[in-house]
Amino acid sequence: MDLQCLDHVHFSVPDLQQAKRIYGPLLAGPDARFHFVDDYGGPAVNAYGTWHTSDGDFIQVIDPARPVFGGSTIPDHGLLSMSFRVADIDRGIAQAKAAGLVVRSRIGSEDIGLGKNVVQAQLLPEPVSGLPFELIEHQLPGEYVPLTEAAVAYVEFVLAPGVALETAAGALEAIFGSPFEREQVDPADGRRSRLHAALGLRLVAPIPGVSGVATGLRAIAFRVPDVSRAAASAESTGLAVAQRGAGAGGDAIELAPWANVSIRLVDQPA
Repeated sequence: MDLQCLDHVHFSVPDLQQAKRIYGPLLAGPDARFHFVDDYGGPAVNAYGTWHTSDGDFIQVIDPARPVFGGSTIPDHGLLSMSFRVADIDRGIAQAKAAGLVVRSRIGSEDIGLGKNVVQAQLLPEPVSGLPFELIEHQLPGEYVPLTEAAVAYVEFVLAPGVALETAAGALEAIFGSPFEREQVDPADGRRSRLHAALGLRLVAPIPGVSGVATGLRAIAFRVPDVSRAAASAESTGLAVAQRGAGAGGDAIELAPWANVSIRLVDQPA
């Protein structure tokens, strides 16, 4: 598929204002040039939302039993899906179908009363790995920075029990048209992983014999210029440091989950 980059990530949160306090400093990037837009939505679309210009999409659902923004229901909090940018949504849909994916819906911002801006195609989870993702085409001229260039190192997807890391990576490589990096093993953490740095996806599988690992989209890693300072800022919002260690480029800190998402802080490359 002609996927350009990781465009944005959807979050379902219990408190939009708290989400802005937590994620605002992390999504701002090293030069703080990105920001939250005004809140939007309401009862008519069954949700309140806010968008960060580095491309985090935050949704606070009003009634979890009803469809949100003209799409599907969102009954749980957490990372909902990854969105990959394409130049032409209909070409992307055709490529997705040719790759064996099922398109659930095609909807644009105009269709829900928010004006011309984007068109997105929501796909059913990839059948081998179970990864939920969608496609997005931007309709307006402007500079759209990939989320991985703005602030995010990767989004982590933990495979379900019985799904082999190699099999899942192979299935996604056939769809993406580009390879994952070689496998990394962390015996202390009990996990094996493969990273697709260009698309900001880290696939994870527990080492055999390790149990109790939550599956699905469970963590997001932010590159920050000062890991300790970013952790202190996060702690001031009520989060706690769960683990300190070393990442690929230096220091790394993992924060205790909020709204079913673990936040990781890793060194910004020089």
